[in-house]
Amino acid sequence: MKIVKNFIPPTESTPFNPAKAVQLQAGASGHIMMNGMGGESFGVRKILPYALDMNKVFVSARLNEDLYLFRDLQLSVVHRLFRHIDGLLAPFIIQKSNSLVFELTNTHNAVQTVNIQLVGYDHYSLTKLINIYSEIGSPMPQPRFLYGQATLVPGAVNIDMGVKAKSIDVEARRLAMSSDRPGDITASLKVYNTTIRNEVYLEQINDEFGQFYANVPFIIGSNMPFQVYASNKGAQQAGVSFLCESYVVQKSDANPLEV
Repeated sequence: MKIVKNFIPPTESTPFNPAKAVQLQAGASGHIMMNGMGGESFGVRKILPYALDMNKVFVSARLNEDLYLFRDLQLSVVHRLFRHIDGLLAPFIIQKSNSLVFELTNTHNAVQTVNIQLVGYDHYSLTKLINIYSEIGSPMPQPRFLYGQATLVPGAVNIDMGVKAKSIDVEARRLAMSSDRPGDITASLKVYNTTIRNEVYLEQINDEFGQFYANVPFIIGSNMPFQVYASNKGAQQAGVSFLCESYVVQKSDANPLEV
């Protein structure tokens, strides 16, 4: 996979970073709809959410009407994935005259206001970026998210979080996990019975990937078993969310190169 680093947007680009908020009563659901730039496409590099208790807000993100980026995750795991990093290696695109919809549910016993900001590239930046990839003979990388959510009873051991692989090969680059009881949760990862991460505490995973991409990215083949196991060492029930930034493996990438 060829990746363009240190991309500089053209001078005619617009600093367009939209933000919207919705107030959710206790136990209520709502949504936030983010459009592109009017009649032009918009490339999203970061999703920056905020609420007083993001572990109690569950979010799904639906792109361009029919494609779910992820479903039913704690809002805190989205915050974890994006807060310390410059942004996705390549943006996902809100097509012109289309939208990105965040479906939200507040499971807290109190009202919460949820605000979500998008940071990304306007049409001019996207055009320049696509042209750069064309010049080096590569399609622009396509981001995909792998995700899972589980509720763990006290003492639960190695519960499969139900992360589904894609129907195409993807390369995993960054991970994030969240929980309402993070000090009690450990996790391990396997790809087709090959251990990718031994059992570590949730915060160790977040520390590893907080500001950096995987030291050695790993491939998850199409429809290949990808198991994320979580254990609850505490005495209370815990919710756990998992979110992984990955990219479609291009068939021409016999020798991956980063530019």
